[in-house]
Amino acid sequence: MHADPAIRRADVPVPRNDLIRRWQALAADAESPDHFELDQFGELILSPKPTTGHQRVASAIAWELRNQLGGEAVTEVSVLTDRGIRVPDVVWMPAERWAACKAQSPLEVVPDVCIEVLSPSNTRQEIEMKIGAYLRGGAREVIVVGLKGEIEIFGSQGKRATSALGIALALPPELF
Repeated sequence: MHADPAIRRADVPVPRNDLIRRWQALAADAESPDHFELDQFGELILSPKPTTGHQRVASAIAWELRNQLGGEAVTEVSVLTDRGIRVPDVVWMPAERWAACKAQSPLEVVPDVCIEVLSPSNTRQEIEMKIGAYLRGGAREVIVVGLKGEIEIFGSQGKRATSALGIALALPPELF
């Protein structure tokens, strides 16, 4: 007797291609929520709609990254990781990497820089999981912006005092 592939054990990660197909089906479904992620088991994780303040911070970061590094910085792009499909608040890659994956949704590569702008509902455990997933997927740096504008930078060796890429975020205090 063969097991039904539609029935999975909750502790067995979904294969990459199945996870991508699930994401694409949900994204195309008008009845799906607007803001969500999928964990590595294909389970839907609902996120509240970002606030105006949160989006202002993300936009300011994207602008700073473009000015400092060139390339392209984008807000709220879905990214395939070993912990499912996650949606960092801001991502950055050089133009040639964007050109290589421009039609992908979700991105099947983790961008060079992934940034999470914290919201009151974020837990430290959730953020640490995302930092690890982005770094294991190939991010060169992960930046976490706290509720009051504090900045933490992480690389493959852990927390850094400064950005190895030369990123210096100067976020105006009125954004927080």
